[in-house]
Amino acid sequence: MEGLQSPTAPARDDSFDEEFEGDFDEAEFEDEDDMAADDAALLGQAEPPASDPTLASWTNPRPVFSLNGYFRVRGNYLDNFSLRRIPLDRLNEDPFARWIPVDNAPSSGLNGVLPQGGCKGEPSSPAGQDQRCDGSATLRFANMRLRLQPTLSLSDNIRVHMMLDVFDNLVLGSTPEVRSVNQFGQIPGRAPGVPVDTLTQTLPPPESFRNTVGDNIYFRRVWGEVTNSTIGQLRFGRMGHQWGLGMLWNAGEGTNQLDTALDSDFQSEIDRIQLIGKFKGIFFGVSWDFANKGYIYNPVTDIQNIPIDASRLDDTRQWSFLLARRMEPLAQKKRLARGKWVVNGGAYFIYRSQFLSTSTAPLLGTISDIENAFVRRDAKVYMPDGWLQVLWKDLRLEVEFAGILGKIQNISPAEFPPTAEGAKFKLRQWGVAFEGEYRFLSKKLGVFLKGGAASGDPDVVGLSQYEDLATQPVGQKTVSNFSFHPDYRIDLILWRRIMGRIAGAYYLAPAVSYDIIRSDFGRVLGARLDFIYSRAMFEQQTYASEPNLGAELDIAIYYRTEDGPKFTDGFFASAQFGILFPLNGLKYLEVNGIREPGTEGLGVTRAMTLRLILGIQF
Repeated sequence: MEGLQSPTAPARDDSFDEEFEGDFDEAEFEDEDDMAADDAALLGQAEPPASDPTLASWTNPRPVFSLNGYFRVRGNYLDNFSLRRIPLDRLNEDPFARWIPVDNAPSSGLNGVLPQGGCKGEPSSPAGQDQRCDGSATLRFANMRLRLQPTLSLSDNIRVHMMLDVFDNLVLGSTPEVRSVNQFGQIPGRAPGVPVDTLTQTLPPPESFRNTVGDNIYFRRVWGEVTNSTIGQLRFGRMGHQWGLGMLWNAGEGTNQLDTALDSDFQSEIDRIQLIGKFKGIFFGVSWDFANKGYIYNPVTDIQNIPIDASRLDDTRQWSFLLARRMEPLAQKKRLARGKWVVNGGAYFIYRSQFLSTSTAPLLGTISDIENAFVRRDAKVYMPDGWLQVLWKDLRLEVEFAGILGKIQNISPAEFPPTAEGAKFKLRQWGVAFEGEYRFLSKKLGVFLKGGAASGDPDVVGLSQYEDLATQPVGQKTVSNFSFHPDYRIDLILWRRIMGRIAGAYYLAPAVSYDIIRSDFGRVLGARLDFIYSRAMFEQQTYASEPNLGAELDIAIYYRTEDGPKFTDGFFASAQFGILFPLNGLKYLEVNGIREPGTEGLGVTRAMTLRLILGIQF
C-alpha cells in the first residue's frame, strides 16, 4: 500500500508523526508577520481574476508544489524470443507466436515475406521461392517514457499527490507524418508535401486511433492525504497499491531493483477511501475499495450529463485491512549501525464479493444488449498476504506469502450473450517470494538470492498470461494457478517477456554484483551477474509435459550519478545482456517417441536480448 513500500525504496517525507521544534524570538516573529502580509499583497496582484467579480482576491500564500519523476529511453534487441517454435493452433494465445516478426508471420509460411520482385532478384524479375526474404527472428526498437509525480502541499498535513505518464512506452519513430495504410485499416492519403514514407520530415504527437492505439498522456493517479498526528491519516482517490515485495500488489516503483522505477512497466492502482493509524510503531488501517463498478452508463449523446453506475448488482465490493510494524528509517539506520536486529513485517487482507457481472456487455449497446450480458458470479474471494523483513548490518532477508481463496461461478470465456454454467469453482491459489541480500567490502560486493513459487494447475495447459489459465475441463472445478504481478521481475527473457509474469512454477535465482565506485550520496558504477532456473509446478501445464522450463543468464553494467537531493536522483545508464537456454518443458510435445503432428524434425533454440537504458531521475 502507498506509504508502506519496501524499505529499499527512497524514504518518503509524508510521515504523519513528524515533529517540529524550534525557538522563536517575538520581535522576529512580528517582522515575519509584516513580511508575510507584504508577500500576500504581491501574490494577490498576480492572481488571475475570479469568475465572480464580487469575490475577494486571495490573501494567503500559495501552496507548495513539488515535482518528482523520471525520464527514460530504452533500446531493445530481441533475438529468437519465439524459440523458433511454429504455432500449430491457438495462434492468438500462443506466447511464442507473438514474438515472430510480422514479415515472417505464419501467413507467409514462416519463410519470409515475398515483395514485388522478391528480395534477392532484380525488382523487375518475377518473384520465386529462391527470392524470398530471409526469415529473421530478430526485433530491434527503442521506447521512452516521461513520468511526472507532482505533489501539492497546502500544509504539512494536507496534500494532493498525482502521477501521470507522457509518451508512455512510445516506440521511437512510430508516428511519422506520412499517412498510408495503418493498423486501423485506414488509407487517409499522404500528408501534404510527403510523397512517400521514405521522405517523412517530422514525427507528429501520437493521437489515439489516428496514428497509434495509445494517448499522449496517461493520468494514472490522484489522491488526497489529510494527516492528524493524534488520529492518523485519511487517504482518498485513485492511488498506488503496494504491499511487501510487490509479488501480488505492486505500485510499479521498482522497490526491489537497482534502478528503482526507471525500468518498471506496470503498476497497480486502486480507488479507495482509507484510514491509517499508528501506535508505537504499529500501523493499522482499513479501507473501502472500489474495485469494479460493472457497467457504467455514459451518455455520449448528452454532453451535459455525467457517467453513473448503471446497476449495483454487478459491483465488486471490496474491503481491505492491514496490520504492520515498520521502524522509522532514521531509527532503523541508527539501530543497524549499533549492530542490532531490525524486524519489520505485517499482514494484509482483502475481501471481495460480487453477485452479478456485466464484463461481457458492449461498451455502447442497447438496453436489451446490456440486460442479456448479466452473468451470475456469486463470488466470495479472500486474499491474505503476509510479509516479513529481517535486517542486520548489511544483511537483508525478506519473504512474502499470499493466497487467493474462495468460490466463483461462470468463469469460462463466454460468447455474447453468455450462458449459465451453474456449478461453482473453487479458488485455491498461493504464491511465495523470497529475497536475500548481503554486502561485503564496504557494501561494494553484493551476494543475492531470490526464490519463489506460484501454485500451478494440472488441469490446464499453458503458463503464459496470454493463455486461458482459468477454464477447467469437464468435471474439474478448482482454479489453482497463481500469477505474480507482472512488475515483479527476476529475469530479462522467460518470465518478463515471453510469459509476461511468473505463474504456475518455481524458480531459484542467485546473483552477485560488484560496485567499482560506490559513494555515500548515490554514485555507483558496477556490474551484476544473475542466473535463473525455472521449473513448472506440474508437468501437465508445460508445452511438452516436462517440468524443466529454462536456464537464463543475465549480465548488467550500470552507472548512476549523485546529482539531486535523493539517493537515486541523477543520470542512470545500464547495458544488459541476457540469454535463455530452453529446457525440455519448452520443447514440442513428444509421447512414447511420437512427436506432435507437424513438428517432426523441428526443435527450439536459445533466445537472446540486449538492452540499453538511459534515464534521468528527479
